[in-house]
Amino acid sequence: MVTRVTHPLDDSVDIVRRTIEERVKFKDFYDRIKDDLVKRVELYREAQGNPKDLDPINLRDYTDSDDEALKRKGSLIGLYSPEEGKLPYHQLEKIRKENGLVVCPSCGEPGRPRTLDHYLPKNIFPEFAIVLLNLTPMCDWCQGEKLAEYITSDGRKRYIHPYFDDVSRPLFYIKFHPPYRSPTIAVDVYQSLPSELNQLVALHLEGIDFMVRFREFFKTRYVSVLRKSRDCRQPNSIGLRNYLNLCLDMEAEKSINSWDAILYRSILEDDNMMHFLENDTLPENL
Repeated sequence: MVTRVTHPLDDSVDIVRRTIEERVKFKDFYDRIKDDLVKRVELYREAQGNPKDLDPINLRDYTDSDDEALKRKGSLIGLYSPEEGKLPYHQLEKIRKENGLVVCPSCGEPGRPRTLDHYLPKNIFPEFAIVLLNLTPMCDWCQGEKLAEYITSDGRKRYIHPYFDDVSRPLFYIKFHPPYRSPTIAVDVYQSLPSELNQLVALHLEGIDFMVRFREFFKTRYVSVLRKSRDCRQPNSIGLRNYLNLCLDMEAEKSINSWDAILYRSILEDDNMMHFLENDTLPENL
């Protein structure tokens, strides 16, 4: 699922300050709000993006009417779509295209994510529209599921933050239900996780509709596992357990919670599944 993402190289506070200083249109508004915007970015970094500690800015404090406040909200959001050569065009492109990721950091699906998600949505927090620490690479599916959702009904954090949350460990596993020739699957969070992280992982999985996609992925991958199970029963084979451990080590290099790593780890941890794969009658048509 989730992988920890290295913070953007460019400083979020510096980029916001320089972008605001570059503005010519609505200069009076930006002059009024600049210092407070910088303070908000510093607060975001200190709070690690946790919405429990961050309230949306009141733009009416920097404008002379409600109508102007609404328009300037649009101006702040518009900073996220700069022309090439204007700040922060190149900084945003670097996060989109040079992030070094080979799985989506939100769900763990293989493939390089090419879109950016506002962890705290820009329509609610326009002051964070160009805060680099608020912009995380994400696949199209996760972004479509997450949308502007960011907090629970009781005020708790809704999603894992790839820049700040400690997710460099196995977070959840797949439960297999017989018949193992064609098992059904469910997901469960490791109870060994700290309580707050355990709850957050469960909320995150639900929010990105993880199992809808993973079930399709599993159908294809499990056929490959069954075939390898058959091959590993031949003389001089390295054995299925050794093979799966090698696969797990390789996939965990991409992300400890990539989809393949989760699959191999979950199979290895399930004694009943391993007994079936190593000893029981396999499907004929593989």
